[in-house]
Amino acid sequence: MIGLEIWVLIAAICFIGELITAGFFILWFGVGASAAAVLNYLGFSETTQFIAFILVSIILLALSRPFAKRITQGMPNKKATSDRLIGEKGVVIEDISPKNGGVVRISGDTWRAISDQDIKEGNYVLVEKIEGIKLVVKPVA
Repeated sequence: MIGLEIWVLIAAICFIGELITAGFFILWFGVGASAAAVLNYLGFSETTQFIAFILVSIILLALSRPFAKRITQGMPNKKATSDRLIGEKGVVIEDISPKNGGVVRISGDTWRAISDQDIKEGNYVLVEKIEGIKLVVKPVA
């Protein structure tokens, strides 16, 4: 026998789960469980409560999918700070050698850098990729 407390607990778990996942999926099962809790409070049968739970959840899920897809599809793909540096130009502020690496400044930030060739202080470099916490750079002509 599903009581009011169970429906409220299911709704609460779904709402908390939605806060954690934020995918507009679990939310609607929480709303369906809330509808079933209201029907339980009003004295409707368990079968009616369960049918209302399923119907409300599925209808809201079906109605929200296009909206959720449009919102999540339009979101820019945020990269890690270091990943945004790939393709950026910087200036060498400490000589770079294949053996010891060096230091570059890009957009006001200082980064350790490595290269397969010697690059002198003051020269410009282009970030090719990231290896660990170091930028892999090549000189810009």
